[in-house]
Amino acid sequence: MKTIILFAMLASLVCMSCTHKRQQAQQEAIPDKELFIMESSDTVAGIQDASVHKYSITYDTPECYLWYVMDLPDEYQDRPISMWMERPIYGENVHLINVFVSNPTSTSLMYGRGWAVERWNGEEWVMAKTKGDIAWFDDGFNKQKAPLLYCFSLPIDRYYHLSKGKYRISKSFYAKREEIKLNAEFEIK
Repeated sequence: MKTIILFAMLASLVCMSCTHKRQQAQQEAIPDKELFIMESSDTVAGIQDASVHKYSITYDTPECYLWYVMDLPDEYQDRPISMWMERPIYGENVHLINVFVSNPTSTSLMYGRGWAVERWNGEEWVMAKTKGDIAWFDDGFNKQKAPLLYCFSLPIDRYYHLSKGKYRISKSFYAKREEIKLNAEFEIK
């Protein structure tokens, strides 16, 4: 009987250890490029390419490239639900782009993995040139809290070829079963 109890305890310990390691592996996503994370002049961290420092980004929700979520700062309380880029202009060698979404309402937002990059061709927005086929699982994540500020750190160079031009990122959110499609424009120079 003692052997059975000892075996059951050992098996439980092994299972808990494996589960903990799997959760850690899911939480940490390491981008293809080396990154240096530094503070910027505003309230968000800037990410720049560096060859001497190598840091991984620990995503809050790796499936969606959601880097972090925080209570909405007072300065965003009077805006509508909106999305914007960390910077208006990026170089052609950009690896990650940080996209911010503010939800000043009391209704939590649902979001999925999907996002798209479109290019302005002078007449209309068209799909940007991709590095192969892109498909996202149609699922929904929700922090069950509001108001919030979301920061998505999107590995743009993993999915798109971006030459000089005007672009926008599109991402859909849902509040009370209604779609809220948000766009944020930027340039590649």
